[in-house]
Amino acid sequence: MSARRLVSASAANLLIPISGLLVSPFLSRELGPDGRGLYAALTLPIVICGWFGTFGLQDSLSYHLRHHRLTRWTAAKVSLAATVPLGLVGVGVLVPAGLVVVPPDHYREFVLLSLLAPLHILANLFIGVLTGSSDITGLNLVKVVPALLRTAVVIAACLLFDLSAYAAAGLFLASLSLAVVVGLVRLRRRPAPEAEPVEGAPVRSLVRYSLVCLPGVLAAISSARLDQMIGAPVIGLEQLGYYAVAVSVAEIPMVVATAARSVLMGRPDTGDPRRSAAPGRLAVAGSVVVCGLLAAAAPVAVPLVFGAPFAPAVRPTVILCLATVLFTAMVILSAALLADGRAGASSRALVTGSVVSIGLLFLLARWGAVGAACASLAGYAVSAAMCAAAVRRMAGPWSVRMLTVLYRDDVAALRARLRRKRGGTPDEPPTEVLARPAQGRAPATGHRRPESVADRVAAAVARWTGDGLATAAVSLLFVLAWLRLQLPQLIQLFSTGRPEFNSREDVAPPVSELLGDALSLGFLLVAAALAVRGVLRRERAGLPWLALALAPLLALEVAGVVGGRMPGLVSVALPLAAVAVWLQPPRRDVLGTAGVLGGITAAVSMLLAVVWPEVGMLTGDSAGAKAVFLGGLLAGPFLHSNVLGIVLALSLPFVFCVRRVLVRRAALVLILAALFWTGSRTAQFAGAAVLGTYALVRLSRTWRRLQGDRRAWGRTQQLLLAAPAAAGVVLLVLTPLLTTDPAAFTRRGQIWEALLDRFADRPVLGHGPDLFQDPGLAADLGGQFGHAHNGLVQFLVTGGVCATVLFAVLAAVVWRGAVRAARDGWLPGALFLVALAWTSWLEASHLATTLAGYLAWLPLFVLARLAYDTAADPAARAGAAQKMSVSRR
Repeated sequence: MSARRLVSASAANLLIPISGLLVSPFLSRELGPDGRGLYAALTLPIVICGWFGTFGLQDSLSYHLRHHRLTRWTAAKVSLAATVPLGLVGVGVLVPAGLVVVPPDHYREFVLLSLLAPLHILANLFIGVLTGSSDITGLNLVKVVPALLRTAVVIAACLLFDLSAYAAAGLFLASLSLAVVVGLVRLRRRPAPEAEPVEGAPVRSLVRYSLVCLPGVLAAISSARLDQMIGAPVIGLEQLGYYAVAVSVAEIPMVVATAARSVLMGRPDTGDPRRSAAPGRLAVAGSVVVCGLLAAAAPVAVPLVFGAPFAPAVRPTVILCLATVLFTAMVILSAALLADGRAGASSRALVTGSVVSIGLLFLLARWGAVGAACASLAGYAVSAAMCAAAVRRMAGPWSVRMLTVLYRDDVAALRARLRRKRGGTPDEPPTEVLARPAQGRAPATGHRRPESVADRVAAAVARWTGDGLATAAVSLLFVLAWLRLQLPQLIQLFSTGRPEFNSREDVAPPVSELLGDALSLGFLLVAAALAVRGVLRRERAGLPWLALALAPLLALEVAGVVGGRMPGLVSVALPLAAVAVWLQPPRRDVLGTAGVLGGITAAVSMLLAVVWPEVGMLTGDSAGAKAVFLGGLLAGPFLHSNVLGIVLALSLPFVFCVRRVLVRRAALVLILAALFWTGSRTAQFAGAAVLGTYALVRLSRTWRRLQGDRRAWGRTQQLLLAAPAAAGVVLLVLTPLLTTDPAAFTRRGQIWEALLDRFADRPVLGHGPDLFQDPGLAADLGGQFGHAHNGLVQFLVTGGVCATVLFAVLAAVVWRGAVRAARDGWLPGALFLVALAWTSWLEASHLATTLAGYLAWLPLFVLARLAYDTAADPAARAGAAQKMSVSRR
């Protein structure tokens, strides 16, 4: 369980800086530079007081709980009682300190806010209690719940009210009261699993251990903040800015170190010291990997994210990445000392390292931010070395090697995790393999022997020859197509800014075009390799169905050839992907890739809008007449918010294919939030249709079961599934044919009228997919447009009646197969066709025959193949239903 607890605690720790990242832009815009500085002056001293105001009692409670010298509820009562004197001392320190750190006009406000400092102290004491009792879930709740509430309340207040710095600081500090409530409820309702015969609290031992820990607490605070506080007069404001940027990058992996510290200081879940020390080894190894990646990316990422003026921050960032590795080792080793009762050795190491760091800051001031980074590196190195020396002398079960360096079995366990194979029992996490004995001893009972080279080769051959490769390859096609749309556009936005919508000016930098061509070539190579593999394996079943899947694309390309436009190499990509999917059919789980990519797209778009609003959003005249939310319409890496909305709406059905519940829910929340922000009404209607259909079908099934009807599927469910799709198709077909007002549907009436006139010129084959590149078309359409803004008109004008009928037949066949799958409990296929119908009502950019249309065509190919499989082999439906039930569990 160690790895799971480490990952869980790391995620909770990571949420806190993410919360700050989300809130900071809103506060900055609402308060302005002066108000933002005042907000920091009002809150930072109180936060620091909450850290040192425990006077080491937090670690003391953890130690006594770990060694069963306190019960959880007794420790909670000690925390409540100790908060009174500690809170008075904290307030007594803050009140005179406010005369120095706060402007005189706001001193009274600071004094009032200081009265909330005891809440922060009590919350930290509860964290110590939960840490010592190894209640990682409770620890995460105490950290996460206030962070989420603070994020929501502060952002809402910034949007709805005229917020002052004092009010924002009050909201921030008041959110800590929720941490106290959550911690108290957790400690009251979740007692220790075994009763401990402890009468009263060892007050003297608690106080003595707290006082020994206190120097280490103060040293840790000084190492984290004091260098930045005194950096301005020592190295100057400019160099301090570079150093602050470097710290913000290099401190990202520190969340893993603090999470491992919480796990190590709690009660061990095993008597094997090697297994109980696994979180430390994993944290150090993870820190090495992440810091190495950050250091390698710093020369490009730092100027790109923070701007070209911060290029001098690259060298300090690289140095601090190395310092973070030493910091992780220091935290792990000091946690081992505290857990073993050697708080004095830990405090001496931390104090010495802090003194060295501050002293070198003055000595190396001439080198500015680089000197400050070297000072931090030296301080962490001294502290880590002293902690390591103390651990070597420690009589406890752990050694320095056991806490910091991975064993060979650790690497094997991590590889097993990546291959989704367990080294122990099926319910056992890979870190349980770390309990294996050292080389030369008999293997522990219940554990497998390490795989030989021959076993690994045989497993690799089995994976290559199995259907898992086909699923992975098709998933890679989704990823390559997604990258082809995202990365070149992001590079263009970062290089030249957001261009004018529908502008035909080519502003893409050469590197963007080169990267796009490389990704297109990669897509072609993967699809070709997969198709060749299918030919070699003589997978030729259902070739007439393959022709049905290819027919609409081929009809569109034939129309272009007849019109005098030869197709390019990229036009082969989607037909080749159809052949690959047909000859090497993947499992339907592959569609979950589109759902995950949709969640990532939503997250990246919202992050881009928060960090760089001018690039991530449409504002002013570009937003048109739509209601603007949060200062603009979310567009992300796309040229218009409608395009992002279409991508999110088409990805939404496949979120329900994701097996992991946490990933599925996170992707669903991100997609819905971003979809609302885009302001794309068509995409929002499509999303509502998908969610409404899903909810009604699931509720109807539940109602039938409650009524005693064991049949999960009936005419009612089929009607609930078909009605939204039929409504979308009716709107798709009738709206452009019945619209006569050119200004209707945001001037789409004019576009449809002009394109239907063009369709009348060539009704059978159409004008080909390159029609919208015709310069003379812009005058008829009333502007530069790249698609028909309606699926029916798009197919009629580009592929004529021929392509339209062929696509309708393909959609009908896929719908029939999707309904069969829905009877077995698998709804994403039918939900996708609902989303496709509704998005095609007023948009058509997703129906492109290039990789820009991958999110419509690739799922259709996969669903068509699944429809053929279930129609050809009825037993496959039973197997699919069984797989669905297993995936739900």
